[in-house]
Amino acid sequence: MAALGISSFIHLRDIARDVDNIYQHPFAVSNAARSLDFHLVSMHRHMKDVVLATDTQEMERAISEVAKHEAAVMDDFAIIFERFLGDKSKISKAYATFVAWKPIRDEVIVLKRAGNRDEAAAITTGHGANHVRHLNREVDELLQFAFRKADDFHARAKANEKQAIFVVSSLAILSIFAALAIAAYIIIKMSGSSREAVQRAYLIDQNIMIAHLDIDGKVIDVSNALCRFLGNRAEDLRGKPSCFFDNSDETEETQETIWRTISTGKEWKGEIKRLGSDGKVYWASSSVLPKLDDQFNLVGYTNILVDVTSKNLSVTDKLTTLFNRRRYEEIITRELRLAKRNDTALTLAILDVDFFKNYNDRYGHPAGDKALSDVAHQMVSQLNRPNDYAFRIGGEEFALVFSGLSHEESKLFLEEIRQSISDLGILHENSGVSNCLTISIGAHVVHPGHFIDEKAIYELADKALYVAKEKRNTVFVNSES
Repeated sequence: MAALGISSFIHLRDIARDVDNIYQHPFAVSNAARSLDFHLVSMHRHMKDVVLATDTQEMERAISEVAKHEAAVMDDFAIIFERFLGDKSKISKAYATFVAWKPIRDEVIVLKRAGNRDEAAAITTGHGANHVRHLNREVDELLQFAFRKADDFHARAKANEKQAIFVVSSLAILSIFAALAIAAYIIIKMSGSSREAVQRAYLIDQNIMIAHLDIDGKVIDVSNALCRFLGNRAEDLRGKPSCFFDNSDETEETQETIWRTISTGKEWKGEIKRLGSDGKVYWASSSVLPKLDDQFNLVGYTNILVDVTSKNLSVTDKLTTLFNRRRYEEIITRELRLAKRNDTALTLAILDVDFFKNYNDRYGHPAGDKALSDVAHQMVSQLNRPNDYAFRIGGEEFALVFSGLSHEESKLFLEEIRQSISDLGILHENSGVSNCLTISIGAHVVHPGHFIDEKAIYELADKALYVAKEKRNTVFVNSES
């Protein structure tokens, strides 16, 4: 019995090690290589968009997309460098080819900006396309090696399995009576374990918000804990599109972001917004994990959620439902970092209600609160992009953070917001500039290559607001760094 136990342990350990090696190395490399291929193709596609762009804004947006995919390629190379079990010089060769593509990209962008569209197109469809195809072939070699390595691990696991069957069977025959006794013992233990498993499953079902989705995102099964959060019954959810359980105004953008990530085999993490039947807003931290079969084919998704409503309420202004000053400080730090990494412009705008003290004195604080709420809702209605953020940072003072717009584009966007507030027609007889409630806006645009910290951008935007308030009901944007 001792020999049987020791032999079983050794062989099972070897099999487990082989399976773990498949996950830790070929699986990680193959996923990273597939992701790398995807981003290379996307990178080249957006370079075509650069060439075909009809205006500066469209071109800069395409260049920004190219930069995003380049950053993703760098991340994938980092994974492959760490996990690849073969000749690392192959990775270095592929990486060098990728680095060599950047001058081609820069040349195309320079030609396009100079108005030489035909030359830029010729390079993109000619030398640039050939270079990307060559890079794809080198990446495919890494992918094929990962598959072969996975097959090696699998074959070794199968060999260990056969050897384990032979040894364990031989020892089992020699100790048949003892094996029967052990079998009886195992049956008893399994019966107890089965009850424990049922109890654990019940605890998971009642306390963990989890859903199993098919490859199209439709609900296969859902825990009761998640049903309570959603305010639905399980039978009403099964077979229906999950929409990743976001039913807010931003659901289309959120779903698009999630699908873009998980369709490449990567996990998506973020927050989703849920509007309850009671009219309240609920928030959940969501993780969507791809499920793969034995051949690493995508077969569905697991969506795990955690209710963070109470946490988000702590960073939300109760009157206007906008993010508060605490959340502003978190987001501006993150957005400055992302703008620097992606080489995109970032705008901070500070908005102030004109003569608001006079408004409160004339109409009372309840009316003032309603006016602030109306201003906040109108301001939010103008924000249509996922990376546009609105905050209430003081009494009648608000802030907007958005990226990707130039100095002139930012000014036009803010002018639309200023005009929409004025168009609300909120009576303000004690205003010094209009019979209606108005706002003044000061903003600062940080251009690519001129990045500053969160304190400096706030000070510059505040100075711009000071200039705007000298005239009132106006927009002033500066972009000096």
